[in-house]
Amino acid sequence: MKRVLQGAEPLALTAYRNAVPRSQWEEMKNNPHYGGPLAYQDSRTTLVYQQGGLCAYCEIDIRDNDPLKCHVEHFHPKSDINYSHNWALDWQNMLAVCNGGSYRHIEESGFYLEPTAHNLSCDAHKDKMIQTQRLAEKCEGWIMNPLQLMAFPQLFRLDKSTGRLLPDPAVCIDYPALANNQHTSILNLVQHTIDMLNLNCDRLIQARLRIIWDIEKNIKKQREAGLDAQQGLANLAQRYFQFHWKAFFTTIRLCLGSSAEVYLQSINYQG
Repeated sequence: MKRVLQGAEPLALTAYRNAVPRSQWEEMKNNPHYGGPLAYQDSRTTLVYQQGGLCAYCEIDIRDNDPLKCHVEHFHPKSDINYSHNWALDWQNMLAVCNGGSYRHIEESGFYLEPTAHNLSCDAHKDKMIQTQRLAEKCEGWIMNPLQLMAFPQLFRLDKSTGRLLPDPAVCIDYPALANNQHTSILNLVQHTIDMLNLNCDRLIQARLRIIWDIEKNIKKQREAGLDAQQGLANLAQRYFQFHWKAFFTTIRLCLGSSAEVYLQSINYQG
């Protein structure tokens, strides 16, 4: 999970919310009046673009904006609509996420793996945890919201031998307090987030391992070209992060270590 830096909301969403302030999300999607379908499509497209084409939770590539691969997730329940606030149409409550491995006919690498139940992730697994009462429906403070993370430092570490994401104890202990943290520590919050979103399911682990192996091959090529370790890693950091965010951004960032941090700071990375 990386920080999501959300920009301005689409004008069509603003106009629709002003016209129908207590509308449900699905109502907006299907409402031909007040520009509902346009507001829905613009919200979806803008979220994917602002997130660099990556799922807000697992960071799989969703830049093609295929409805069978991704959708809009509401971090706080979208059913929570009252006179003071409508969470369904709150731009700051929306994230673009993948389908979490829930569609059997999506067979491209990383999107689906049997057994389905074991390999659900992201909001698909989050919803399962809510339904089984292992996670509060209003999950603020129980799991991390990508919109509230900082660009630096990185809260995760990576076990390169297994592809598993883990909390980084050294970073967690010095990380600034996060609002409404319901756990006794940042480390526990990070671990609970990994568990509730199932970010270490076999499907995602296998995808990360492919990235790790690719980076290791490229490191070897840099070494064979006569470059020392520092030069080689610096070259790879520029190659991986220069144009657009690649799938599993955090995995790449952790593999490249301090060279990634130096390069990301040099381009003023914010999310």
